[in-house]
This record gives sequence, C-alpha cells and structure tokens, in this order.
Amino acid sequence: MRTAFKILILEDNQSDVDLLQRELKRNGLYFVCEVVQTRESFENALDNYFPDIILSDFTLPAFDGISAFNIRQIKAPDTPFIIVSGSIGEERSVELIRDGVTDYALKDKLFSLCPKINRALADAAIRKEKKQTDTELKKQYEKLLKVAFLQSHQVRVPIANILGLYSLFNFENAEDPMNGKVLQMLKLVAEDLDKTIHEIVQNTSEIRDIIK
Repeated sequence: MRTAFKILILEDNQSDVDLLQRELKRNGLYFVCEVVQTRESFENALDNYFPDIILSDFTLPAFDGISAFNIRQIKAPDTPFIIVSGSIGEERSVELIRDGVTDYALKDKLFSLCPKINRALADAAIRKEKKQTDTELKKQYEKLLKVAFLQSHQVRVPIANILGLYSLFNFENAEDPMNGKVLQMLKLVAEDLDKTIHEIVQNTSEIRDIIK
C-alpha cells in the first residue's frame, strides 16, 4: 500500500490552495497536506507535522516565503522548499535558487509544479540515503579503528616483554641460573603471543562483517 507524502502549504488564499490541490490530484500525486498562514503555525507544523515537502507563497499579509525558508533552514534543512507565487521575476527566482530554495513555480502555470515536486522528492530521497550511508560508513570506520588499535596493542605488549626478557639473558654465561628463569618466562610470553595471534585471526571475520 502506498504511503501518502506530506505537504506543508504556506498560503493565505483558500482559492489558491484549492487550485493547487486539484492540480496535484489531477496529476495523480498521492498526498496529504496541512495549510498554514502564520509564522507560529508554520514553525509548529515543522516541529510536529514533519512534512516531506514545503510549498510556500512568496508574499503573505503577516509572513513571507523568504522568512519561512530561513526558518526551514534551521528546523528542517533537508526538506524540499518550493516557492509557488503569483508573480516573481526571473532574476529574483535565480537568486532564490542560488540561496538554497529547491525550486519555484508560478500560480498561473501550475502544470509545471508536479514534475518539480516529484524531482524534489526524488532528490531528497537520494540525499537522505547518502546521508544514512555516510553515517553508517563513519560508524564502521570508527569500529575498525577500535579493532585495529586493540589488536595492535595486544601484539605490542608480548613483543615488548620478549625484548625485555631477551636483554636479561646472559649469553656470556649459559650456565647462569637466571637464564633458566628467563627461558621459562619467554615460553609463557610466547604462548601468550600465540594466543593473541589466534584471536586476531578470529577477529578478521568480524572485520569482514563490518565492511560488507
């Protein structure tokens, strides 16, 4: 079963809202929407409605599209934001796109809006997936670093012990009683190192699982 995507419409003219909704339905878009007119209701919708996309008029009596966009940048920066205006110059449109507005459409040319909505939602889905992938890769990288550090530490300790015991061995006097103790300790350290190496080999399978 399809899930309806959520549209937040910032518009004070109910006739324009009705025209907008009819155009979207005529083009087969499956959606639910919430209509707001003020800054307070817009912020509340971002905090509680969690829209998939925002359609905003450019000028309202008590609010405006630019202010709404700036609020969206703070509260929901990944949510597509499309300006739907009765009149907006080409130069101003270019400035809006450059500033980060997803797209714009004219109210007397609503036929262009649905393709822009579909494209914006598709792009947002790609960005969301990439963000999730990047987050997962970061977690995997940090886990790999931890495994590598632990394995490196596990190897360094017995090797340092071996080198230390080696310096205690009396090569000039093989009969030195201390040599027997040194050899016995070397045997224990070597067994510990062998155990560590086996653990590292086992951990290799864990690393393979991490990077899959």
